Amino acid sequence: MALEDPERILELLRDPNVDSHEVAAQTGTTREDAAKAARLLVGLAKATPDEVATLPGLLSAALVRAAVAGGRGDLLSGLASSADRAVAKEAKRGLHVLRSRGIDVPEPARPPAPAAPPPAEESFPSFASAVDSNGERAVWIARNVAGRGIEVGQAVVSDVLGLLELQIGLLGRKEFRAFARDVAERGRSMGVAEVNPAVARSLVAAARRLNEASGRRVPEGAEGWLARLGPAEPLPDPAAGFPALPEAEERAAVDASADLHDLPMLRGWLADEATLRALAQRLDEVAVSPLYIDEQQRAAQVASTIADAVDSYFDGPRRSRLSARLFTTAAHLQGLGDDAHARSAAAVARALLAGVPAGQIPFARLLVEKAFPSSPPRRAPADPGGPVIVPR
Repeated sequence: MALEDPERILELLRDPNVDSHEVAAQTGTTREDAAKAARLLVGLAKATPDEVATLPGLLSAALVRAAVAGGRGDLLSGLASSADRAVAKEAKRGLHVLRSRGIDVPEPARPPAPAAPPPAEESFPSFASAVDSNGERAVWIARNVAGRGIEVGQAVVSDVLGLLELQIGLLGRKEFRAFARDVAERGRSMGVAEVNPAVARSLVAAARRLNEASGRRVPEGAEGWLARLGPAEPLPDPAAGFPALPEAEERAAVDASADLHDLPMLRGWLADEATLRALAQRLDEVAVSPLYIDEQQRAAQVASTIADAVDSYFDGPRRSRLSARLFTTAAHLQGLGDDAHARSAAAVARALLAGVPAGQIPFARLLVEKAFPSSPPRRAPADPGGPVIVPR
């Protein structure tokens, strides 16, 4: 059992016939600590509270006893606030002994008052629009600038090119409240929603990282603005929040996906311009071609041409890109409280990734078809035995 009596430990430290090995063995400390205690005891007149406090408690308590004998009130006063309660108690007892002997000793140092926590930084709402068919969206981030007002950054980001545009301005509090109200009200039809400021920062930071790969120039002032916003966490994968539905529900969500095009925020979604221009040229050729004997045959060829364009448009890269945008859109719709359309958007995303023919996905088909409203609508494919089953 380790020796715990400070007086006995002090005797061991003073005994020239007892080496540091034996002191360490009897006190359960290291040889280095025992040797350091012996050195401090020899030079006790110059020892400081910090030096003594670095020793294990048993050795510190022994030196406190020596400080009482040596009248080192200053050393005892410094150790009276030690984090080791036993050492602090010994030091206070020693101060009391010195005072009872008529020795003037300094008051124990009071621990510094805990620093007041910094005032919580005032938070302001951030906003983000829905993603468009090109993978672009707007993000608004506000932060307080002490003594100057509310800094508002309006960024346009792309999931391909990165950070495209940035405008920064300062508003007074009253102006900002009006601005935030205007953004929320006027942007509602286009899917603008309030988002967590941390999410808004992550959206912009993720876009900025894409600029290197895309070669798109970063807008002036963007680096300083991002630094002022502080660190941003990586964005979670939105697909993780939308696991596949039961089979019947999954089919129903895909079958109902044409309704997504009725939403104002998705009404502008179309296939890319180059594809639509090429298709328009082919349809013009069909319209004037003398190869068709009547308008019914011509209409059938128009429908077939559009169907071929739909099938060829959805290659692997486009399916992957559109799927990612639809999962992001599903998360945004869910944030707006539109769970039904969110489920439909996510189901379309899964169908695209699963390789379901685009002609069997109403939302995907309409990305091409709705650009030609005067053309005859494409007939649904013959039903071989029930609704389309989305592959797992």
